[in-house]
Amino acid sequence: MKGKRAIVFEIERFATHDGPGIRTVVFLKGCPLRCMWCHSPESWNPSVERYSDGTVIGREMSSGEVVSEVMEDKDFYDASGGGMTISGGEPMFRWEFVEEVFSKVRANGVRTAIETSGYAPLSAMEAVASVTDLWLYDVKGMDASKHREHTGVDNRTILENLRWLDVHGANIVLRCPMIPGVNDFDANIAALGRLASGLKHVDHIDVEPYIPYGIDKAHKLGLKVYEAPSPPEGYAGEMVRRLSGFTSVSVRRG
Repeated sequence: MKGKRAIVFEIERFATHDGPGIRTVVFLKGCPLRCMWCHSPESWNPSVERYSDGTVIGREMSSGEVVSEVMEDKDFYDASGGGMTISGGEPMFRWEFVEEVFSKVRANGVRTAIETSGYAPLSAMEAVASVTDLWLYDVKGMDASKHREHTGVDNRTILENLRWLDVHGANIVLRCPMIPGVNDFDANIAALGRLASGLKHVDHIDVEPYIPYGIDKAHKLGLKVYEAPSPPEGYAGEMVRRLSGFTSVSVRRG
């Protein structure tokens, strides 16, 4: 099976945290954002690369090859209400590949989800939306200048695309990373609550507390990321409580 090609750096089978049911999650390399707390800095570069110890990161795959792997576990998706999720990196960086993979698996009865920052041209969002059942949509911050400081890009396009999806009835889960001392201040949490309350098709909000998974990987790539220990015990619950105070949308720990 052939088709469009992309660099895949991981395929996780029997996943349960990236959409409902049992899922296969395909992680694509390539991301235009540089989130300072990123736990997957190995996803930034869109090309195959190596860690300093020589370990290869990524392999080129066609859409057909990805579909073949995903379809191996269709019985589990059917039994659990699951499906496939494409993550990254930023999967919209390779939106044509995503559209092709999703079109093929949906033709075979597999439901689709994408985990994205929403940083992409509207035309790309329109194309992928036509074959996407669930959007796991990251909202990393509401202040434009702080968003650029923390991620390298402005949040205007991200928020405009989110509102476009909502107007067009997309099924959305908001994912909000919470980073101690970076974006967990009151004004940002209140603004996130107002955003969620102003949207009609957000099923719930997942609070994603910072986990320092990216530090060692960044060191092996000669990259710099936010270096801090895991948040204290109870941090996630406190963030859920605080955000719940600003919206009627259900807030959960991701």
